[in-house]
Amino acid sequence: MTAALVLHGGAGIWPEDLREEAGAAIERCADAGWAAMAAGPLEAVTAAVRALEDEPLFNAGIGACLTSDGTIEHDAGVMVGSNLAAGAVGSVLGPRHPVEAARAVMEQTRHVLLVGEGAMRFCRASGIEMAAPAMFFTDRRRQGLITSDTVGAVAVDANGRTTVAVSTGGYTGKMPGRLGDSPLVGAGFYADDAVGATCATGTGEGFMRLVLSRQVRDIIAAGASPQEAVERALEMLTTRMGMTGGIIAVGRDGSVGHAHTTDHMPVAVRGGGS
Repeated sequence: MTAALVLHGGAGIWPEDLREEAGAAIERCADAGWAAMAAGPLEAVTAAVRALEDEPLFNAGIGACLTSDGTIEHDAGVMVGSNLAAGAVGSVLGPRHPVEAARAVMEQTRHVLLVGEGAMRFCRASGIEMAAPAMFFTDRRRQGLITSDTVGAVAVDANGRTTVAVSTGGYTGKMPGRLGDSPLVGAGFYADDAVGATCATGTGEGFMRLVLSRQVRDIIAAGASPQEAVERALEMLTTRMGMTGGIIAVGRDGSVGHAHTTDHMPVAVRGGGS
């Protein structure tokens, strides 16, 4: 087995003039995650997604897309494959790094998903770093120059321990209060040390209906490689839902997979086998 880390910066429409910038940004985030791998795969994916949330080009944290009311609502989730522990937050605005709020739900509560004002109360009580809402807005999002969706990271260490973290602003023009697949276990993310970890990006309603991240897990468990699994899952998304998206995955042995059926999806890989 070998350690591996895979990041994506969101499947969607990426203007040609932004692809080089997005590629450089996701490589920086991969470096941040890989530097934390010595502390374990959970630290690696947390560090990677924190960095992605700090990059204004991506649809998470700073630079998240706007709802139909012109507001921002963040969703995030994490999962650990050793014991299937998971945590997530939805429809929040204020946590400086939503992925840290999701991790706190996993580590400090008996719940999996907290949303809205209840999630905000928990974040404040738990000492999660908060920020003024204004810092998350960018001119690029206000002008609708980018329509990418979600960021995420999956990791496995040399002992086969798997983790996943995901963060998003949803999609431009969504109704306030809408939750997509990103904070939902099995739809937007999944980790299981017996198999691997996976993370999805795209129009969440399709991933939710198919419980697609769990589907990837099951395809790998049946003997497919992570690459074969993500390609087959995306084919299912197209055939059954008529939708496009992207998926990244790692197997417990360090093998990796990533694919997209959208215009573009920035990806970075560290470590990994075939």
